[in-house]
Amino acid sequence: MQNTLFDFDQQANCRHLKHGEVAVWGGYQIRNFHGFHQSREDGCGPWRFYISGFGRIVAGEHVECTLLCIDGSYEIVPIDKRDRITVLGRKYGRENWNH
Repeated sequence: MQNTLFDFDQQANCRHLKHGEVAVWGGYQIRNFHGFHQSREDGCGPWRFYISGFGRIVAGEHVECTLLCIDGSYEIVPIDKRDRITVLGRKYGRENWNH
């Protein structure tokens, strides 16, 4: 799934969501996961975080990335050599994020 749904003017309509709440936007579901924006297509499949960019590089590897939050802000989180991001102490693999 390629995440191309982010028209940030329309995205503002989802900023009111509380943790766990889901909104439907076209063919996507969007939810608030502890303040982070997650989406999935057609109401099925894994929820995915949205990585807006990759940050610092150490020894040739990215060690951080920037996630979209439900309020439209961004938060920097670690990413490891196996493309796993760490959110709230838990690791999520490539199937759980889009860029």
